[in-house]
Amino acid sequence: MRASARVGQALLSLVLPVLAGSLCSGPAGAGPLAFVTDQGADALSVIDLDKGQVVQTVKVGWKPAGVAVAPGAARIYVTNPEGHSVSVVERQSDGAYKETAEIPVGEGPLGVTLDNAGARLFVADWYTNKVYVIDPQKLAVTGSIPVGKSPSGMAASPDDHWLYVANRESDTISVVDLANLRSVAEIPVGQSPFGVTYDPNGPDGPRLLVANVKSFDVSVVDPTTRRETRRLKVRKYPYVVAVTRDGARIFVTNQHDDSISAFDGKTYASLGVIDACGYPEGLLISPDQASALAVCWMDNNLTAIDVKTLRVTRQIPVGSNPRGFGQFIAPDAK
Repeated sequence: MRASARVGQALLSLVLPVLAGSLCSGPAGAGPLAFVTDQGADALSVIDLDKGQVVQTVKVGWKPAGVAVAPGAARIYVTNPEGHSVSVVERQSDGAYKETAEIPVGEGPLGVTLDNAGARLFVADWYTNKVYVIDPQKLAVTGSIPVGKSPSGMAASPDDHWLYVANRESDTISVVDLANLRSVAEIPVGQSPFGVTYDPNGPDGPRLLVANVKSFDVSVVDPTTRRETRRLKVRKYPYVVAVTRDGARIFVTNQHDDSISAFDGKTYASLGVIDACGYPEGLLISPDQASALAVCWMDNNLTAIDVKTLRVTRQIPVGSNPRGFGQFIAPDAK
């Protein structure tokens, strides 16, 4: 198997009992929602962030990992690496969510993201070394883009001109021209890049923040010059980077250290390391910008950390072995 031990563990973990149905009639009237993939349960947890609880579980495909939420949260896309597919989950008229389609994609679909217009869905396939393009209207693959080895995390530029793809086994970021759907450059970064985040509000302009799993650091990349400008040292096996909307705070999940590293987003000074939870993976800033929300693979929860005090404020139980790799909250959620 060509995947690393950690990703192999995630893709080949034992099938656990599937979460049944929903825990309530549906999230109608709910506050901002998070959608976390539960890899050990072949399910998607729908979380009301105001209530701090799961309000529905939705059956999806085999071993879900990646997730992308469309603007308005009317539709969610979930990658199923072992099912070789993408599940399409849609909000129904009563407010509840339901899987409505499963699209065959590649051999090991992992990372997934929408362009900012919501017009194209991109799926990184770990084994074919391609990014597949899906038309959300047709719910079908319309093309593919060769990139580096074992592509994982992705991020589109705000103008939807560029797509940046982390190639874990190539130690590079592919730069994809979305007008022509082809890779035009590869940017060297640290060892085994996995998560990539585009931040338009860096101190010197836009930046890419790349979590390098095996070199235990984060690459800061200038997307204009396509050069790495610095490295931020973190703990063991960083997976994902999240940054506040104003660019003032950076957070990094350190999976094998059960922690989250925090940095000043303007000076890059370390703000400390937070003892968070077991195997944190997915990470986003809450819609109100008050909390960093970490998906904890071993503790089966969503852990909230106050962005100012850097303290854990609550932990919301979810399904078995959650990953939440990607945009698990609607990008326009407030």
